[in-house]
Amino acid sequence: MTPLVRVTQLTKQFAKTRAVDGVSFDIAPGETLGLVGESGSGKSTLGRAVVGLLPATSGESIVDGQNVGTLRGSARKALWRHAQMVFQDPYSSLNPKMTVRDALAEPLRNFGIARGAEADKLIRETIEACGLPASALPRYPREFSGGQRQRIGIARALIVRPNFIVADEPVSALDVSIQAQIINLLQDLKSEFGLTYLFIAHDLAVIRHVSDRVAVMYRGKLVETAPAATLYATPRHPYTQLLLRSVPVPDPKAEIERRRNVTGAEVTNAEATDNGCPFAARCPMAKFPTCSDKAPELSAKASDHLVACHFA
Repeated sequence: MTPLVRVTQLTKQFAKTRAVDGVSFDIAPGETLGLVGESGSGKSTLGRAVVGLLPATSGESIVDGQNVGTLRGSARKALWRHAQMVFQDPYSSLNPKMTVRDALAEPLRNFGIARGAEADKLIRETIEACGLPASALPRYPREFSGGQRQRIGIARALIVRPNFIVADEPVSALDVSIQAQIINLLQDLKSEFGLTYLFIAHDLAVIRHVSDRVAVMYRGKLVETAPAATLYATPRHPYTQLLLRSVPVPDPKAEIERRRNVTGAEVTNAEATDNGCPFAARCPMAKFPTCSDKAPELSAKASDHLVACHFA
């Protein structure tokens, strides 16, 4: 099957900081690739570069057969008809001076999709598909809760009927009680509209629930990719193992043991260098000079399971 999204050696550099460093992955049509990593690992920068909201420093992002980096003007606009984003903060991503109707009508007008009665019909269908009544359309964002605003943001992305959506931490700014509702909504929309997702999050429980495959990112690099069930059952990279051990558990005794294990894994290797593995300074498995001299390549350790580690 031809991938809907193919990213090859994508790099994004800001001044002296390489936020994304030679990342490659594919996403098949109808698949959800979960991208996970701690804050500052480059996840959001990667998501924006994939759809062309940030220009890549080098490498390629091919979306629906189009090389994002080479598109300009109307060609890039045409791509954005098929590739949309849902942003993290529902409070800042909506224009406070626009009603919900106006926010949904604007992309229809910009892409020349529909006007008049046809646009009104599409707007009503989309807002209702996202779990809000048509009575919400004349109201302003300030009149809605965070979860409702995120539904509006999802509707704005969905209104142009894209086939690929980058969901950038779409539930991290919401109360835990609301997160499950938004996650279930995104899952339902995926089935109903045949969507493909790049789902970015730092919450491993969220990623496990929504993803077909998972990619783990650390300091701008992918360090492990695998089918979700495989990665959670048999994580091979020491950073992935540390992330999974960091997940809180409801049993108090087990939680005490978990914290002890996580603390014990936070080592500092003075022999680590910038030329070697990016995780070497924190890695309990590091062996020198191997880990300090050469950065490991993302390579297959088993079928569909890629790991960037010399000793995985």
